[in-house]
Parts: sequence; C-alpha cells; structure tokens
Amino acid sequence: MIGKVFRIFREKGGLLKALDLWEWYENLPYKYQKKVKHYYSLKTIKSINFPFKAKHFDTGEIDNPLYTKRTFLGTLAQTALLEGDLEFAEWLYNEALKMEGTPYEAHLILNDLILLAQKQKDMEKVKKYVFQDVELYKDYKDELKERWGGTIPQIIAFEIYVYLLEREGKIDEALKLVEWIKKEGITYPYYDQVKERLQSKLENQGEDISSI
Repeated sequence: MIGKVFRIFREKGGLLKALDLWEWYENLPYKYQKKVKHYYSLKTIKSINFPFKAKHFDTGEIDNPLYTKRTFLGTLAQTALLEGDLEFAEWLYNEALKMEGTPYEAHLILNDLILLAQKQKDMEKVKKYVFQDVELYKDYKDELKERWGGTIPQIIAFEIYVYLLEREGKIDEALKLVEWIKKEGITYPYYDQVKERLQSKLENQGEDISSI
C-alpha cells in the first residue's frame, strides 16, 4: 500500500519529464517499466559518454535533455540489443519509431532493427525493415549526406536488398540496383565484386535460355 501511494505522489521529473514521456512510461506494464529503467541504469554505467546519471531517469530538473523521445528510447533499445535481449530491444525500437522524430532518426533505428533481425535469423523481419528503410531513403538522404560531410556512407538496407533480389533469382533487377547505388553516390565497398558476380550469373542465365 505504501509503495502504491509513493508511486502516485512521487516526483515526476528527470528525463521522462523533460521528454514528456511520463504518460508513455506509466502506461507500460510494470515489468516493462522495470526493463526500461534497468537498461537506462545500465547505459549510465557502461557508456562513458552518456551525459546523465541514474537518478536523472525520473527525478530532478533537466533543462537540456540532449535527446528526442525517439533517440532516447532508441539508445535504451540499443543497450538492450548489446546485452542480447533481442525481443525487448525490438519492442523498444518499435516504440521509438512511434514517437515523433526525423526520417534520419528513423533510419538509424531501422538500421539497428535490420541487424537485430539478422541476429534472430528471421528473414521476413529482415525484409520488413530493409523495405521500410529503402522507402524512407529519399526523406533522410539530405540529412545523412550533410552529417557525413557531403558524402553518403554505406547503407546496409540497400546492400541487403541487392542480396534479396539475387536470392530470388532477380539478377537483372539486382544488377540495376547495384548500378543505381553507385550512381547515387552511396558508399559501396563491394561494388566491383558484386557487379562481377551478378554479371556472371546473368550471362549464365542467358546461356541456359539459349540452350533450350
């Protein structure tokens, strides 16, 4: 009873207040609340560059939270991912995607979700997150390029998309995508190797057809 009363009248401050996340947090099942707070605490311990202390999660006045709702939940999800709690990490990443934020922030989260789905060896989830990121590209491209000093870094979603097309036997489409990635200026370290492999497969397909 005392604990319940305390929860009702406790100070609602900290990052939860600064980011207007108290309502979201209090509507979570208690076990999820515990996990969110656990990974926040772990973040304060394991990340040297994390600028807040454990007490700042839900107490005190935070004038400059340095995070958006989306990036704050995303960084906690990443901590869960690094700890191997894949199921909770995926849930929290998807909660982060529901929050307001920029397409660039969504791209960073989707990038982690692709890696998470690969760890789960769930190809359907890999496809799902790859396609979401590919669809979003036009919206985050400019900010990504600006943050990387005018260049576009590797984008794992496109590289996996090439692989998926190749895996489905859509060699011509895969080759066209490879050329588009190069033309778009997206960093693609394996461009030459992938192009050569796809061209070889395409030639073999042509030979197989001509021999029928």
